[in-house]
Amino acid sequence: METLRTLADRLDEASLALATLSRTVTATDPAHPAFGAHATGRPGEVGRALHRQWTTATGDRAREAGAAAARLAAAATALRSAAGRYAATDESAGQRLRRET
Repeated sequence: METLRTLADRLDEASLALATLSRTVTATDPAHPAFGAHATGRPGEVGRALHRQWTTATGDRAREAGAAAARLAAAATALRSAAGRYAATDESAGQRLRRET
């Protein structure tokens, strides 16, 4: 059971790391001037399009990281539940064997 609980702890750590990443990945997005979006004419259009594409991509990655974090947390919860059920079954079987001997 300890192996399952240890694995659940590691999954929780990974979940926390991904959750943190999901909140911070877009925090470092460069402002639109870094893409030349403030320029006039075609260069500005291209810069604005690049900036939109960048922010869309990092936003998508943030959502994916958040979803993965939730799945890892759910897996950790399921492992803890399984470990608890295994322990309860072991205890029940041990009591039954003690009664029978």
